[in-house]
This record gives sequence, structure tokens and C-alpha cells, in this order.
Amino acid sequence: MLLHYIHCMEIVFGEGVPPLDENGNPKSKFEVKMRPLGPNPAKDGVEKAVFLDGKMLDFKIDVLRFLEAKKKGMKYLIEEQGKIEKEFVKCVSEATGKKVTTQDIKKAILEGWI
Repeated sequence: MLLHYIHCMEIVFGEGVPPLDENGNPKSKFEVKMRPLGPNPAKDGVEKAVFLDGKMLDFKIDVLRFLEAKKKGMKYLIEEQGKIEKEFVKCVSEATGKKVTTQDIKKAILEGWI
């Protein structure tokens, strides 16, 4: 009985309750994690991925596009980084169902909520 009570208190007062945004809606859990690309991470490798409320965000950077921009020079690289940032912000906005900004994402990386 005590364990059930403690579990309920954790849900009410602890990790189980997300903070609210400025409109009173619950925020989404925002995590950046490394995830294995196959059954053997040492052989198959790992990648960095973003998770919203435990679900992996469907976002990939086109590495070839990025490398091509890098070959062309700094101007093109900066332009490509801006495009990637814009696409990522749009993807997070769609996944959370609310318009977010780059600053919101930077804050979420630090705080764990968006």
C-alpha cells in the first residue's frame, strides 16, 4: 500500500507531471540521446536522435547535401546550416503541435521540456 502511495505521489509531484507552458498546456519531454544503428553499436555505429515524449523525432540531416555545401565554401555552408535549422524547427513544431523557435529548442535542450 505504501509503495502504491509513493508511486502516486511521484506521479502527482515528481517526474510524471510535465510543467505547463504559458497557455497552461503540458509541455513535451525533450531529450537528445545516442541510439544504436543496429544490434551491435560498436560495429553498426550510433547516431544522435531527438525524442519527444519518448518517441523519436523523424528528422534526418542530408549529410551529402551538407558536405556539398562545405566543399563550395563557408558562405554555402552557413546557408545550408540555416536551412537545416529551419527544417528542424518546423519538424519540432509539427511534432509538438505548437509553433516553436530556435530559442525554445535551445532552452528545451537544457531543461528537458518544450
